[in-house]
Amino acid sequence: MFEKRRFHRIRFMVKSELAHNDIDYLGRLENISLNGALISFSDGVVVPLGEECILTVHLEDEDTPLRLGVEVIHSNFTMIGIKFTATNVETRLRLRKLLERLTTEPDKLSSELQLFDRECEE
Repeated sequence: MFEKRRFHRIRFMVKSELAHNDIDYLGRLENISLNGALISFSDGVVVPLGEECILTVHLEDEDTPLRLGVEVIHSNFTMIGIKFTATNVETRLRLRKLLERLTTEPDKLSSELQLFDRECEE
């Protein structure tokens, strides 16, 4: 199978919420990368592919949760894969610092950050 991912995933299991059409689905972030994440849910969630949502990630060591605009790119009954779509500079910086703290592959992340920064400038 051809791998479409350009950024490696980092295992990060933390409480999260996915908001869609005025409904908040409580879930758990399973992994995260520079441009997306995978969320699991104990109850079934039905959010169509291509839908825009807001992901809230509750970080244990921070008072303010991380909020990201996202698009659903994969969905089954208890798992949703998302890509980040709407982030401001402050949110991107917080995401970057989080990934730098979590990664077990700092050299790989450093290379990905250079690519990500170039793409954000375009």
